[in-house]
Amino acid sequence: MMCKSLPNIEWFQNNNPYTECNGLFHYIILPVPKEEIMTVKIWHGEFCYEKSMEQILEERTFPISQSGRKEMMEYIRSADSSYLQ
Repeated sequence: MMCKSLPNIEWFQNNNPYTECNGLFHYIILPVPKEEIMTVKIWHGEFCYEKSMEQILEERTFPISQSGRKEMMEYIRSADSSYLQ
């Protein structure tokens, strides 16, 4: 299940990115602690974020908070489920 090992909110508050994949479904979470937001970028393919920047299919921003983390997890899981169908 996607996001099963998603770091706690302090990880993102300390400006640490996080990435995960499920086959060709990839996402990265890029926090901006000064703005109290984290952006999720989703792409499909074989390569890492740095080699796939032009292939980003979706992008969404969430607040760096417990509720934002929960909403973000639901968004990622929904996107992954849609991709698998």
